Amino acid sequence: MGPVPVLAAASFATSTQSFVYAGLLNEMSHDLGIAVSQVGQLGTAFSLAYGLSAIPLAALCARVPRRRLMTTALAVMSLLNLGMALAPSFGMLIGLRVLCGMAAALIVPSASAAAVVLAPPELRSRALALVIGGTTAAFLLGIPLGSVAGATFGWHGAFGLTTVLCAASALAIRLVLPEVPGEGRAGGNLAVLRRGGVPPSIGLGYFCFTAAFAISAYIGPAVNAVSGLSGGAVGLMQALSGVASILGLPLGTRLYEKQGIHSAWLAPAAIICAQSLQGALLLGLLQGTWFAVILQGLALLASSTAIFAIMPIVQSRLITLVPDARSVVLAANASGVYLGQASGAAVGGLAIALAGLPGIAMAGVIVASCALALAIRMRRKAHSASD
Repeated sequence: MGPVPVLAAASFATSTQSFVYAGLLNEMSHDLGIAVSQVGQLGTAFSLAYGLSAIPLAALCARVPRRRLMTTALAVMSLLNLGMALAPSFGMLIGLRVLCGMAAALIVPSASAAAVVLAPPELRSRALALVIGGTTAAFLLGIPLGSVAGATFGWHGAFGLTTVLCAASALAIRLVLPEVPGEGRAGGNLAVLRRGGVPPSIGLGYFCFTAAFAISAYIGPAVNAVSGLSGGAVGLMQALSGVASILGLPLGTRLYEKQGIHSAWLAPAAIICAQSLQGALLLGLLQGTWFAVILQGLALLASSTAIFAIMPIVQSRLITLVPDARSVVLAANASGVYLGQASGAAVGGLAIALAGLPGIAMAGVIVASCALALAIRMRRKAHSASD
């Protein structure tokens, strides 16, 4: 894999700073004198900035050599996190989070595109999975470290940690990564997003993330409704996302290497099963029993594993379809992932308003069914093309 691990480290630093304050919302709320829900808008601002800026920034910077682009973006990210550590007001924090989202939109797709260039063709799926694995490491190590830093030095300390991580990653990219040239004229052409197979592939990832996050965004109330548990128990449920990433990434990579896009239907099918089980539990099945807790944990694990499995499948497919504009299509895919997370939370909120908590499971099943229909259509088209 050569220097690909340093690209995974860039993904680790970027993902850690994305969620480092997740366990410190109460402290930030108290210190800033605002509601916890308002502090939570920092995440919304970041996700929307990432999702909306990823494609135009990728097109604008397509010809810039990857090492220079990532080094600059990580250095800017480090300075932005330093600004957050010193920020005196919520208004400044949310403005800096928007800028962080735009910087992150340059880093992660560029790291994935560089990994494809640096890895041998037969190892490209694994290289992509390794870069995505930086996010896994962030959930398992980086975010808990941020919570420790926040508990020791206050929430400012968490952003101090990410300042150092981003700066160290920028230095590592500059010293270790060989220069990866930018792409040709097609690299900055948004018309490549209309090529056959590209919109369905991006849409598949978007629908899968929307379906999964319809429940994941409300896991606290869902767990409490099924078992009456709260606090640390909810945290343990959330930790399953880290476990799921360890399972899902290699699973998706192996499936794509063996079956290509023909395997994509398995992810939305798993989400449908998981969200159906969540719905039954939220409607009262085995309510208040430990068996219900176990089943809910398995359902969350299954849906989270599915979305991590679909990521290398979709990315590898996009690289195959558009080898001359990797940065743009990978940025478009990342945009779909982040907008899917935001859409999932919005769809879940609407479902709760219309049908109560069981509605989030129903919404997840409906959206995942759209993803399944899309995956089956892609499978048939790929089969016809190979005949």
